[in-house]
This record gives sequence, C-alpha cells and structure tokens, in this order.
Amino acid sequence: MKQLLLEIDETTEAKINAAARTAGLSAQQWLRRIIEEKTATSWPNSIKALAGAWQDAPFAEDLRAAEGRDIAREDF
Repeated sequence: MKQLLLEIDETTEAKINAAARTAGLSAQQWLRRIIEEKTATSWPNSIKALAGAWQDAPFAEDLRAAEGRDIAREDF
C-alpha cells in the first residue's frame, strides 16, 4: 500500500482528530474514508437502492384534468 505525506497546520490536525474520534475511527481511517467519498466515480449502493422507490410526479396536465377550463382574456 502506498503512503502519502501531507503537511497540515495544527488547527487542521485538531479538526481531523476530533472528526475521527466522533466517527469512532483513527485519523488514517477517517481520512481514507473522506478521500474515497470525494473521489467516487459512481453512486453508492444506498443511493442506487432508491431507484424506483417513489412514484414519478404527475404531469401538470394530469393534475389539472379534474379542474375547469382556464378562461382566456377574450372570453370576458
């Protein structure tokens, strides 16, 4: 596995460590996860699973089908 040397300031290091602790991960695991998320080239399976989970919104014509006819200005 390759290694990457990254120079960061102390504030950034503290933010990384705090975020990793909150996620229950090491800083290395947390950074790896962020890099994987940001460089992904396809949708995650959790998003793919949503395909077809909801109905398409109806067209405006279908929504208005039960309503009366619009009155044009010349009909006044």
